[in-house]
Amino acid sequence: MRATLEDGLRALRDASEAAKSIRPTIDDQYHEWILTIEALPANQSGADKSGIWRAQQAFLSFFKNARGPFRP
Repeated sequence: MRATLEDGLRALRDASEAAKSIRPTIDDQYHEWILTIEALPANQSGADKSGIWRAQQAFLSFFKNARGPFRP
């Protein structure tokens, strides 16, 4: 059976409706981990996060000219 645009749109509508009823929950331990991580000094306003930009630039530079078996 060949999928059509209408099939894809119908699947998206169905998924959208199903998502409305999903209610994720977290346990107390997981919530405690979130609070602990948010309280770290590196996660406070004004903390130096410039290393993130340098890491992203290094990542992009490394893969900019990457060649693989499926790329000419």
